Amino acid sequence: MKVLKLVVCLVLFSHLSCKKQPQTNNLFSENKYQASEINNGSDQVYKNIEIAKKSFEAFNKHDWQEQANYFSDSCSYLDPSYGDSPVVKSRKEKIEKYSKMEQMSPDITDSITSIFGVKNKVIVQFTSSGTAKTEQGYYKWSLPICCIFTFKDGLIVKDETYYNRGK
Repeated sequence: MKVLKLVVCLVLFSHLSCKKQPQTNNLFSENKYQASEINNGSDQVYKNIEIAKKSFEAFNKHDWQEQANYFSDSCSYLDPSYGDSPVVKSRKEKIEKYSKMEQMSPDITDSITSIFGVKNKVIVQFTSSGTAKTEQGYYKWSLPICCIFTFKDGLIVKDETYYNRGK
């Protein structure tokens, strides 16, 4: 009888321990946006995430002035398109760069796949895509990108962007 009770207990324990547990604290929520709050209840992380999302919305509208206004006028950029070292660019220079990108790919858009923040940083993973005009005609392109925004006083003061430029 003791052996039977032991077997039943082991089977129940085994069954319960193998039961799929509900996921909690999933970094990427259903709507793909999540704030990682480790700033002792500060709402600033959430505000920074909202600003980052608004900058992407302005980008997708091709409203380069609005998009540039989310960045400081002397923002530091670490971006492969500028080389291997950080550079400081003004809003005017940012607008000029993105206007040229739009000329090369008029339907350029960014789709956020994940976004999260901690303290004064917001990390955004996204896919940039569009149709490029080339001498051979048009071709669709897509590029996975990750950027880290650093915020100060409600503006992005540093944009560290990472992607593979290829050859």
